[in-house]
Amino acid sequence: MRHTLHPAHMLDMLWQDVRHAMRAVRRSPGFVAVAVVTLALGIGANTAMFSVVYSALLRPLPYRDGDRLVVLDETTPKAGEVSVSYPNFLDWRSETRRLSGMAFVHSVGFDLVGTERPMTVSGEAVSANFLSLLGVRPALGRDFTASEEEPAAAPVAILSHSLWQSRFGADPGVLGRTITLNARPFTIVGVLPAGFRSLDRLDVLVPIGVWRAANADLAAERGARDDSRVIGRLAPGTGLSDARAEMGTIAARLAKEYPRSNDRFGVMIVPVRDYLVGNVRPSLLVLFGAVLFVLLIACGNVANLLLSRGAGRAREIALRVALGASRGRVVSQLLVESLVLALLGGALGLLLAAGGLRALAALVPKAPLGGAAIGLNGTVLLFTAGTILVVTCLFGIVPALRFARPDPHAELKERGRTTSGGASHGRLRALHAGSEITLALVLLTGAGLMMKTMVRLSSVDPGFRVDRVQTMEIDLRAQRYDDDDARLGFWQPVLDRVRALPGVRSAAVGTVVPLTGNHSRTDITIEGMPLPRAGMFPHPDYHFVSPGYLATLEIPLIRGRDFGQADGADAPPVALVNAALARRYFPGQDPVGKRFMFGHPSADKAPEWVTIVGEVGDTKLYGLANPARLEVYLPFRQYPPGDGTLLVKSEGDPGALVSAIRGVVTSVDPDQPVGDVSTMSELRSQSVGERRMTLILLGIFSGLAVLLAAIGVYGVIAYSASRRVPEIAVRMALGAQRRDVLRLVLAQSGRIALAGIGVGVAAALALTRLMTGLLYGVSPSDPLTVVAAAALLGSIALLAGYLPARRAARVDPMRVLREE
Repeated sequence: MRHTLHPAHMLDMLWQDVRHAMRAVRRSPGFVAVAVVTLALGIGANTAMFSVVYSALLRPLPYRDGDRLVVLDETTPKAGEVSVSYPNFLDWRSETRRLSGMAFVHSVGFDLVGTERPMTVSGEAVSANFLSLLGVRPALGRDFTASEEEPAAAPVAILSHSLWQSRFGADPGVLGRTITLNARPFTIVGVLPAGFRSLDRLDVLVPIGVWRAANADLAAERGARDDSRVIGRLAPGTGLSDARAEMGTIAARLAKEYPRSNDRFGVMIVPVRDYLVGNVRPSLLVLFGAVLFVLLIACGNVANLLLSRGAGRAREIALRVALGASRGRVVSQLLVESLVLALLGGALGLLLAAGGLRALAALVPKAPLGGAAIGLNGTVLLFTAGTILVVTCLFGIVPALRFARPDPHAELKERGRTTSGGASHGRLRALHAGSEITLALVLLTGAGLMMKTMVRLSSVDPGFRVDRVQTMEIDLRAQRYDDDDARLGFWQPVLDRVRALPGVRSAAVGTVVPLTGNHSRTDITIEGMPLPRAGMFPHPDYHFVSPGYLATLEIPLIRGRDFGQADGADAPPVALVNAALARRYFPGQDPVGKRFMFGHPSADKAPEWVTIVGEVGDTKLYGLANPARLEVYLPFRQYPPGDGTLLVKSEGDPGALVSAIRGVVTSVDPDQPVGDVSTMSELRSQSVGERRMTLILLGIFSGLAVLLAAIGVYGVIAYSASRRVPEIAVRMALGAQRRDVLRLVLAQSGRIALAGIGVGVAAALALTRLMTGLLYGVSPSDPLTVVAAAALLGSIALLAGYLPARRAARVDPMRVLREE
């Protein structure tokens, strides 16, 4: 006859198990403390790391059906990903059927004046359907209208929520007010909602008509590709592959119709989330996998603790079974005890996670987070709750099943001296400890590879000196700087006055700073060389720099001369080239005196040749881990830039000059703001920020894993040695020496370590391949790193086994035998 338990009876039994578990906790405070702290380390680390992963990779995008949104860029085999030209966008929008909508997005900077001190703000000029395509409505005011895509439309702007708060005091009456952007009045028509995130940093939105009016030539030129991209929405029932196939067909048609501007150009489409996350996804996934390993090691340790403790409770469990307790009731009781331990460990783990999140936030690059805070939100807490349930099963189920089927007659007859925790339990504990060593070895190898990567990167010559150089971005966007003379009339007095400041060794202006990746590129035609076919012309980065740029950054001049004050608008066009360009196109020759022209030869006009007057060293424009590209330097007195970076090399602390330099800029133009301020040392540090984060966190996680694995080995050997005390006493009574006992006990530790290391080496060689994209100058299967990690972990495991072995070797055999 089947009996059905009433829910009230089930709750009563559960409550009994909880009370029994709490009594068990109070009876064994030492055991509970060790188990709870071990679990807290694993759960806390997982909670903190999941908070980062959630904020960067899993947090719902702030758009309607955000997973349907994609970003489109143009690509070319020569330059890779490039911006989208406006005429191409118009053709894409009219021809696509796989995308239900498209919006053009052009990144633009603004000088905002008239509100406290002048400031530089980041903006985007967008199609009128940009916000509606994203499914976003302004928090205040209205969206752009279709007519505002036209160049003749009155200039209007929508403010970001943060700019509205910081500059306008969150005043609802801001609508209709006029602000001055780049010396042009704009009417505020809306405010974006809090938490809105665009493709890039955003303070102000303007309609594309504003950009078209100010850049009529760029907007009409199909070959003009300038910091623009397209955002689209996949049509219902359309997959990413379908959209890519269609856009490939459209790109092929445009290449055939416009070969001069579109030959060999394709279209790249990526989901918006992938675009926003950037390259940090592999690092975060590697780190999350590492922290899961730490949790598994913690669970293995607690499982071993429960197995050891369960062996001591065999008589108690046998008595319960003898009195009629079913196997299910015993399993239930033991699992509830495990759940209580997990809950206590989870509570302490949350406290540890909360304390570590601030330090973790300082390590994580800000761009993938998009302004999202790393914290203990509801999703993270739900993850922690799930983790607690999972770890309860991981460390609790095996001991519970092991001890839920005792032999009550044998246990009670032996009066508690049985070996219930004998050979089979010993093998299980050894298996847990060996698995912990395996996991720890994988983490230790990964940390070693990242350490080697950082050592290699630190030895990379960036091609310049980073010490004591302050940088300040300045963009001359006001209409008064529309001509070369006006721009030169700003830069020259700024340079002269900055150079005259006390403590300044040199100062210069450059449109591009190494390590930042910011660049401008164009095709060139080299005099005397056979003309390559379309799409295969030399395509270097080009920079406008002032005299003193090389000296300020200490970029070596290999041959020829530097720019001087004589290289002005009336002088013949000249240029410097870097060593990479000289090697590629003038192998074995002196490039000084050679000539090139920008663009391609044309029958419509005579070539404007630029003479190479010097060759300079290569610099790492795209980061320390990337090779130097072809570079051309042009004198800023011949091509005065509208935007540039002021570089100041100081005698001492460069930060001490920031205020004085700002004062110089204000003295030349009170309405000219200064943008991002940083040192070259900071830029170098930022260029390796992702790898540094991975190294630090992998180092922490691997250190924690090694510590827990050592504790696991110690526990197994200590418990095994304690169970073998009578055997050891007999051996010593028959003549065995202490060194024999040490060898006997350490042999078990060695077997566990060798088994764990053997499997760990194979696992490390397989899993570290996932880190290939994070490494530099080192193979993911680097034998020296693997051997060093194995040797270190083996030594630690032997040391962990030596401590209980030494204690076992000091037993008094006569006393033990008398007690037996």
